[in-house]
Amino acid sequence: MPREMVEASHEDHPTKLTNPSSSNTHNNNNLLPQHRPFVARNRKLILAGTVILTLSTVSALIALLVKKPWDHNSSSSSSSSSSEDHRDTPHGEYANSTKSLEKFSRRSSVPVSSSIRCNAYTPPLDQPFLYGQQPIRGVNLGGWLVLEPFITPSVFEPYIDQGVVDEYTLSKLLGPEEARAHLEKHYASWVTEDTFKRLRDLGLNHVRIPLGFWALGELKDDEPYVPDLSLDYLLQGLKWAARYGLRVMVELHGAPGSQNGWNHSGRAGAIRWLDGTEEGEINGQRTIEYMKKLLKLLQGPGMEHVSPIFGILNEPAIFMLERERTDKWYKQAFAEMRSVTGAGKGPWGVLHDGFLGLSEWEGFMPNSDRLALDVHQYLIFDYNLIRLSRKRQVRFPCDVWSQSIQQSTAKFGPTLVGEFSSATNDCATWLNGIGVGSRWDGTFISDEDKAAGVGPDEAACQPAKNGHIEGFCSCQQQNRVGYYTPEYRKFLSDFTQTQMDAFEQGMGWFYWNFKTETNALWSYFDGVEQGWIPKDVNNRPDGCTSLNHPIRPQGAGDE
Repeated sequence: MPREMVEASHEDHPTKLTNPSSSNTHNNNNLLPQHRPFVARNRKLILAGTVILTLSTVSALIALLVKKPWDHNSSSSSSSSSSEDHRDTPHGEYANSTKSLEKFSRRSSVPVSSSIRCNAYTPPLDQPFLYGQQPIRGVNLGGWLVLEPFITPSVFEPYIDQGVVDEYTLSKLLGPEEARAHLEKHYASWVTEDTFKRLRDLGLNHVRIPLGFWALGELKDDEPYVPDLSLDYLLQGLKWAARYGLRVMVELHGAPGSQNGWNHSGRAGAIRWLDGTEEGEINGQRTIEYMKKLLKLLQGPGMEHVSPIFGILNEPAIFMLERERTDKWYKQAFAEMRSVTGAGKGPWGVLHDGFLGLSEWEGFMPNSDRLALDVHQYLIFDYNLIRLSRKRQVRFPCDVWSQSIQQSTAKFGPTLVGEFSSATNDCATWLNGIGVGSRWDGTFISDEDKAAGVGPDEAACQPAKNGHIEGFCSCQQQNRVGYYTPEYRKFLSDFTQTQMDAFEQGMGWFYWNFKTETNALWSYFDGVEQGWIPKDVNNRPDGCTSLNHPIRPQGAGDE
């Protein structure tokens, strides 16, 4: 998710929404924009005699004993294949990824049946999903195979006082064996088969799975990440998705050198990717090679049905890099993608807007073979937008975002929203980084805000615009679901629905995130349980339509 920039106009006025032109600069047929547990571990260690175990040895043994969350479903008849699947999983060492990649390729066949269908509004998995004619309605499986502190604080909390701020520093501190055990415990519990079943039952049709480059191995000495371990979980996630008729957008979420300097790229701090240095250029080319490796792994039987859309790279900070250099990289990356898949084959390719704004991409790479543009829409990383009244925040997606998506669809081509949430404050613990405060209560002012004249300790919260609600400007209160009044819950519902409606002016949307440990405003599951996200997204309340905007939410009757 974007953590310091948001593509949005600061204008706050209603605009009439109209359907964009049916012309498409990427020559895609039929693309008309629409209204749109840690699992049981075997603790039985038979010790012969007196054995003195060092801490590292304990960690290695723990890693060896962790069961995959799908192991308990294996029948005795499948024990042979199961043994083959996992027997060469490298535990306790930073092994070269070749064996792991070969293993993934051997097992990358995904069974797909014509009877598998996630809901009545989505075609069976063995039939094409008509992107642009029917909306993506999905969620992100964030914080799973790429760690993010605000999503799972418990993964980081024991180590913060030792300087841990991201996956890089966590892996470096723990060392190969302990880091592998720590991450496998998390992977095995954060997402399970039940996750996919619940998403299917809520009417969703897609999931987006972020993956770091380190999953594919071939790491340098100064890259202490745990390699290849997450590939097992990615493959199993794809199989679970297929079981429930869900389609998957796999995306490279972290690049060598960090494409944005934010913790969810793997390493917070400086950008060492396409930054004009020799190292940056090397990392750009390494990223393409990792992308090609990942694409090759997604070429197995059935993969074309379960993974029909592919994110080339999440959130490169193009707004801080040289545009000519990044444009060249995008063109090369997409050409290399099609060299792997073949023309007219393989998944859709998705480029991120780099926080330049959708209008900056009009006419870019015309007549490409199934290419889409991704934008991540949040109010809360913009000091002006976070200060808007609730009424204006509810209208903003209809007034501004829907129009920009329609225009992008007409002048670039298919456009989707890869991330958004119900949050209208940035109070979630560590959302802006470990040890960083919030704009909402004035404990954090970004460099961009300072340049725009925002003073020290100047809180974005404006209680006068919301009836002087007691505790309204307290992040402590904002992070407590029990504090939410019926009126606030209604606002959250309205804001979520208008976003969904607006984003379906393009290809659709992925909500960030499916769940978090501590903040309900970023959790789809919590939103459903608390009532501001519908239990069936295909039959949801009107959003923009209720505000007299001519948007027809898709759902009932679209079968």
